[in-house]
Amino acid sequence: MREKTRVRRMFVLDGGSFSYDVGLMVHGMDLGKKQPVATPFYAFDTEEGWFLYDTGWPQEAVPVLEAMGWQPRIGPENAAPEQLKKIGVEPSEVAGVVLSHLHVDHAGGLLFFPQARVYAQKDEMACARHPVTFQALAYQAQTFEVPGLRWNLLEGDTMILPGLAAVRAPGHTLGLQALVAELPESGCFVLCADAAYLVENLERDLPAGNAWNALESFYSVRRLKMLGALLGAPCFPGHDLGFFDAGARFARAFC
Repeated sequence: MREKTRVRRMFVLDGGSFSYDVGLMVHGMDLGKKQPVATPFYAFDTEEGWFLYDTGWPQEAVPVLEAMGWQPRIGPENAAPEQLKKIGVEPSEVAGVVLSHLHVDHAGGLLFFPQARVYAQKDEMACARHPVTFQALAYQAQTFEVPGLRWNLLEGDTMILPGLAAVRAPGHTLGLQALVAELPESGCFVLCADAAYLVENLERDLPAGNAWNALESFYSVRRLKMLGALLGAPCFPGHDLGFFDAGARFARAFC
């Protein structure tokens, strides 16, 4: 018998925004044109405590982004502890953190959760510790080599708890994992992270332009869309500011 979901609510948290090249997000589309993009991460109220999916940027990255011309709009209010306080949660209440991958804009808030169990794909950790040259800047060891973290390195699709399932979706990085969340009233959601940066990736079956492996990225987009169709679940892209703003999704409780 299928076990009932243990997830009660889901919140989309606002990790700030920055400008990024469209062609790096969607293969073959508007290379050289920048647009503002979001940095969402997620909080789940579960029967086993609060869980996060990703953690946003570290504040230390902001001057670097400014120097790169990425026009960051990332303030202290976008840090994970402040975003959690908006929904009445203290960092000490977080029992687990699921990381889509270990790029700095996703793992940047790990240091706030030393008590949490942290879930990442085993090969993603290997890639982060020994990155290929063209992805080295996106991995910053100080964000994930935090003393005391309780790592749970996964090997493939894994049920984190009933209602939260990590789904391998490589391509953008070697070990990226999406998350399928099941809520008691709204049903399932497929959270794509950087497997699908924008709505256009999903609508047009296009891989990321900056993918570690473009073919794997293409397969992952198709797989997540198929999961969404089978589950009757919306697919949330990883960085589409228009998608999150238009639906007034930030800080909203999905039940």
